[in-house]
Amino acid sequence: MSRLDKWVAGVLTAGIAAILLGVLTTAVFTRIPVAHIYVDAAGARAIIVGGHQAVAAPDWPGTYLVTPRFADAAFWPSATLDFKSGAAVTLPRRDIVLWVYRG
Repeated sequence: MSRLDKWVAGVLTAGIAAILLGVLTTAVFTRIPVAHIYVDAAGARAIIVGGHQAVAAPDWPGTYLVTPRFADAAFWPSATLDFKSGAAVTLPRRDIVLWVYRG
């Protein structure tokens, strides 16, 4: 392999690594738009303590319906939910039964 070939291979490898790092960084810090979520009783308590509303889901007994605007990506063991009015609430992902995304 000539010097030029090694240089081209190195530049291509660095470019691919930079693109993959950019995609991973974007995926980690992106906020996902959420239509609503279903949480269990522990999640509902955490959301109510945070000053937001969690109502009993009419179509799924034992769960509560919550309508945040945005949530963290699914890479972390806890989810931070951003609501239209008030502060964000962080709760463990095991308390979330079902996600319904917008769009």
